[in-house]
Amino acid sequence: MEIIIPFGNERKAINFDLPQENVIVAQSRNPTTDMNWYDVVSKVIKEPIGTEAIGKQELNGKSVAIITDDWARPTPAYEAIPVILDELKSTGVSDSDITFITASGMHNPMTKEDLERKLGKDTVARYRCISHDGGDWDSLAFVGVSPQGTPIWVNRYVAEADYKIALGRIYLHEAYGYEGGYKIILPGVSGFDTITRDHSFNFSSDSVEGIHDNPSRREADAVGRIVGIDFIINVVVNSKGQPIKAFCGEPTAVHQMGIEYGDREVWGAEVSAKSDVTIASPGSGNTSEYYELSFHDIETLYRSARVTKESGAIICLSSKETSLDIKDANEKADESLFSLSEHQFQAALSSLALSEIIRLHEKRNWNLSEREIQWRIKSLRGEFYRRRKINEIRKRHVILTPDPNSALQGIITRKGRDISITIMPECRTTLAKEKLYEARRDF
Repeated sequence: MEIIIPFGNERKAINFDLPQENVIVAQSRNPTTDMNWYDVVSKVIKEPIGTEAIGKQELNGKSVAIITDDWARPTPAYEAIPVILDELKSTGVSDSDITFITASGMHNPMTKEDLERKLGKDTVARYRCISHDGGDWDSLAFVGVSPQGTPIWVNRYVAEADYKIALGRIYLHEAYGYEGGYKIILPGVSGFDTITRDHSFNFSSDSVEGIHDNPSRREADAVGRIVGIDFIINVVVNSKGQPIKAFCGEPTAVHQMGIEYGDREVWGAEVSAKSDVTIASPGSGNTSEYYELSFHDIETLYRSARVTKESGAIICLSSKETSLDIKDANEKADESLFSLSEHQFQAALSSLALSEIIRLHEKRNWNLSEREIQWRIKSLRGEFYRRRKINEIRKRHVILTPDPNSALQGIITRKGRDISITIMPECRTTLAKEKLYEARRDF
């Protein structure tokens, strides 16, 4: 059997003599498109799922909040906003009653120039446009406590709006399973204390990409339902952020249908079970002069590790033969850590023990401003994600090589011809799962 897989601008032939039923090729469809956000949203906005269309609402004299994601997502909200405003025209709502809020969560608030790039200059000039700041207590309203005990502070314009519209994308997320849905409320437009409480759920073993039913997502959904969204527009995007298909209407139904569609038509690939050996390529355009554990390289190995038995092996294409040398980090944090710049702080985290990463994340009583605490907590969570992936990778035997055939033949010689193999030609853009979410209707 011969299978051709990409490696940057090259093509590598994988040759082996094994029963065909022992081999699975896992590759997402990852379609491309010439459509923009205006095109995909226009197609569905008048026929929403589970609720009445925006244009059928009676909003005369009522306040409307339109929530979009912020600068951290490459969503051209300005392309879809005219579609939403066209729908609002017939409802009786006045321009002065419409407020746009960008869901910055733990990110820094956006400047006026940032808002213009995200929402469009005309929108910023004509409407009230606000970048949410979770650390600004005067801009927050307390709306209750979640069933799990999370106190809920949320942006006041969102909390007090009579009608709430949300616009964002659906793609994989390393803690909430998937972007989209009520995540635009928590962490999107929630207060600092609410976000940090919810982010503690990110440390759960189930809070990983591709798992929707996990503690982080359950809490975000619970808080989101308390705050409420009347109409959501979620656009499923490919690995380049291109809009593939939009879903709109009631948030829970929209998000579930978007996930199902994305799993089967965009990023997902079904595998029957974990394999003895996974052969993975970062894919097209992803080679380097040498192999190092950058963020994207970790993603390649981690995604392949998730479909490989713990006793198994990962053969990962690399530009040269090299070993995976991951040293244990076991240092403790001292008080000098708190005075470091953002860049220095992030660099220092790689030497700390995992227990220290978690302790610092939960500390909460640093003698710093809330903004300074926020970026430190964000960095700590990012380091935890990195460490969690590395620990999962280390449970497998990793071979980094430009010659996958020799590596595979060596394993076959030792293990025999009954081994199972998963091949991931475009590992960075493929989420391989033993079971994709079932589609509820023909898309």
